[in-house]
Amino acid sequence: MYIASRGFGKSFLLAVYAILKCTLIPATKIVIVGAAFRQSKVIFEYMDTIWRNAPILRSICTDSSGPRRDVDRCTMRLNDSWAMAVPLGDGSKIRGLRAHTIIADEFNSIPVEIYETVVAGFAAVSANPTQNVKEAARRKRLQASGDWDESMEIDYKDRQTNQSIISGTCGYGFEHFASYWKKYKSTIQTKGDFKKAATEAGDDLDEVPEYMQRLDWESFSVIRIPYELIPEGFMDDQQVARARATMHNGIYQMEYGACFTSDSQGFFKRSLIEGCVAHDRNCSSHEWAPWCPSPFDPVTRGKPGMTYVFGIDPASEQDNFAIVVIEIHPEHHRVVCTWTTNKKDFQSRKRIGLTDENDYYSFCCRKIRELYKTFPCVRIGIDSQGGGYAIAEGLRDHDKMFEGERPILPIIDEKKEQDTDRLAGDHVIELVNFAKADWTSQANHGLRKDMEDKILLFPRFDTLSLSLMSEKDKISFKQLRDKVGESNALRLYDTLEDAVMEIEELKDELVTVVVSITPGGRERFDTPEIKIDTGKKGRMRKDRYSALVIANMLARQAQREIPGPSYNNIGTVITPGVFDVNPSNQMYVGQEWASNINKNTCFGIRRD
Repeated sequence: MYIASRGFGKSFLLAVYAILKCTLIPATKIVIVGAAFRQSKVIFEYMDTIWRNAPILRSICTDSSGPRRDVDRCTMRLNDSWAMAVPLGDGSKIRGLRAHTIIADEFNSIPVEIYETVVAGFAAVSANPTQNVKEAARRKRLQASGDWDESMEIDYKDRQTNQSIISGTCGYGFEHFASYWKKYKSTIQTKGDFKKAATEAGDDLDEVPEYMQRLDWESFSVIRIPYELIPEGFMDDQQVARARATMHNGIYQMEYGACFTSDSQGFFKRSLIEGCVAHDRNCSSHEWAPWCPSPFDPVTRGKPGMTYVFGIDPASEQDNFAIVVIEIHPEHHRVVCTWTTNKKDFQSRKRIGLTDENDYYSFCCRKIRELYKTFPCVRIGIDSQGGGYAIAEGLRDHDKMFEGERPILPIIDEKKEQDTDRLAGDHVIELVNFAKADWTSQANHGLRKDMEDKILLFPRFDTLSLSLMSEKDKISFKQLRDKVGESNALRLYDTLEDAVMEIEELKDELVTVVVSITPGGRERFDTPEIKIDTGKKGRMRKDRYSALVIANMLARQAQREIPGPSYNNIGTVITPGVFDVNPSNQMYVGQEWASNINKNTCFGIRRD
């Protein structure tokens, strides 16, 4: 196990190790996996760089040696040894691989089920099975005769064996990387007493993987290198100091301190957020919500028959302009899409021709309209501060509309008349004010309550979905290009992978939110105070979080809206010349006691 600070060069050192092992040990086979193909290719690219800048290494290798890139793998051959970087996916395409060394980089992002069932099996066959069988039989025979001594046992254990390396940056204590770290650490400290190690880790012995129980405890190793142990000058000390001043302490300890944090300390616990993610492990748990029986993924287009709400935080200077899209279901609602931008990103898009808009807010309004077309939206919530009114006005300006588009207008409030009430258009905009402490407190507590009740759910994040999304992005972009042309497709198309990463950023922002009490006794929800580059005090970003708070509040209101009364209309239209009297029909609507009178209790007497 290899744990180190962010920026220490874990991937580069793993590439150096793979090159050395392939060079010094003939016929070595190494398989490199990561959460996505791009992660395993990072190590391969470092190996390629070493190969191109090492003439002595190239001189001692055959002509067939060197790097080779294929669609589904990247291979580095050194004489009769090779190291192969492969995409993980769901594990079905790589199940037949065999290797002497397994390198699993960014282990926290690799699904533990795929690692234990597929990847760990790569090293099941020993490097020299015939010789090992002979040595094992010889050891057993000599032990039976009493001729086996301690020095022979040491030599037997020191023989070449297969190796599994898991590396990455620390995460939270409830994730599987931390669980492996606890098992490795306990195994070393207890010197192979797996019952004691399992007890200390809080697990049952049956849950300890079988291949771990067969290993000698001396075969386990944990290498942990925090920032404080890195040689001085290796990293930019000023940059790390700035990160420590700007980051939440728990995140800094994970990124640079090489420590597993038990949980986040903010208003929204990381364990609570991860408990709302609809991935396979949660969906198979008996504690999971029955209204979401299967995982779901982010989308960039709405589903027919579903309704959506938008939450928009229009900040643009320090924070991002953020949009969060929530899909409303009868029993719950789901975060399905997140999009962000800022003025710097807008200028970059404008410079390379990815947008025709000259004004930043016009660019944002155009994006809202594009999402409005693809997601059937019933309400758009916009923070009125920091440019919210400018966005609302831009959505109703006719000069910013394309042909066939309708103005998007504020909702009609019966208690407050507005000049837009009589205008034709879609009245779906609701301006909210975060300065109102009552609304902010209610919205934040409502958000946490929905997460605790599994009413608000997040899409899954795994390697298989990323691979599928990459292929879907290619197909969708090709279809869009054929429809509107390549230049317009580049302007309009946002990849599913971007949506996935934006939602991950959203979850990271949630864990940094803390609550404090103002001198007036009101709750204040904000991110921790930091020092920005200029030395002035500032705060961490919370744009996606603010948009989520707005969208979730609108979704709560939509789900909990009390239906209006149903009226029972009595009577019919009388056609001239046609008069049908049916005394069995209801002729009166009134109080319950009058409606429930038995018809037989009232009668009349008449004279013929």
